[in-house]
Amino acid sequence: MYVRLKHALSALALEAIRRPRRGVHRDAAMWLAAFCDLAGARAGGPAADRPLAGVASRARHLGARSRAALPWIVREGLLELRDGTVRLPDGFQPHFAYMDRQTHRLQAALRQLAARPPERGRAGAIRRGLVLLDAGLFFECHEYFEDLWRRAPAEERDFYRGIIHIAAGLYHYEKGNAHGARTKLASGMRLLAGFQAPRSPGGESVGGRR
Repeated sequence: MYVRLKHALSALALEAIRRPRRGVHRDAAMWLAAFCDLAGARAGGPAADRPLAGVASRARHLGARSRAALPWIVREGLLELRDGTVRLPDGFQPHFAYMDRQTHRLQAALRQLAARPPERGRAGAIRRGLVLLDAGLFFECHEYFEDLWRRAPAEERDFYRGIIHIAAGLYHYEKGNAHGARTKLASGMRLLAGFQAPRSPGGESVGGRR
């Protein structure tokens, strides 16, 4: 069930960052954050049912607007709705701490993206992926840049591979796999080295490989 939850939350994150200011996926992230806030702060923990009205109020406070967000979450199986209450499916309850962490990391990423004017083209695409990395969404960052890598011209692929390896290394580190972390981080740095802007004698950037 952990793997199922991981992939469901990853898919949500990748859709939400495409429209960080509005949309069903962005609002679904806010609903999940609202549920986790209440489930983590009150008696009963993640196994307890939460009143729908309370979760809805918290979600609105976090900025959720779409009425389709909760039905989407229920269809995806991330939460269950019954008799005016919201609950975490039994299979996900042992992994509530992971869900809580990832949901709030996504919330932070969406806030960061929404705080600046949207960027289009390659620069915007790269920035969205790096926001995932900065927020600690390492698995999601890996998946995001793999998609960019597949569509990139040959001369840019090492750049995307470098970020993919960095994200994988940080994912391994967080999971306690020190060897995997060292290996991936080292290979990522090697791949990215060719894309660093060279420095002038005075320390100023003079451009670099693109």
